[in-house]
Amino acid sequence: MGGIGFSELLLLALVTLLVVGPRRLPEMARLAGQWSRRARSAWESLRSEFQVELDRDHNQRVLDAERRAAEAEGQTDADAPVSSHDRTTPD
Repeated sequence: MGGIGFSELLLLALVTLLVVGPRRLPEMARLAGQWSRRARSAWESLRSEFQVELDRDHNQRVLDAERRAAEAEGQTDADAPVSSHDRTTPD
């Protein structure tokens, strides 16, 4: 759904042939192909840049979470009281 089927493509080709004429049809087809390639290239470039930014943001969040966990672990170890059971006594 939403795609262009064979019948729609055929109808578009016939209308284009009637509007443009047979002499200019190859030129128009070439121009349409160039615009299509440019649009596809621009879209892929935009998508790629967006994905890089998403990955960068994700990596930063992971690093921040790991840093907070390491800081919390360091504070827990330093603030924890040492019980008499934790000490080793020489025998």
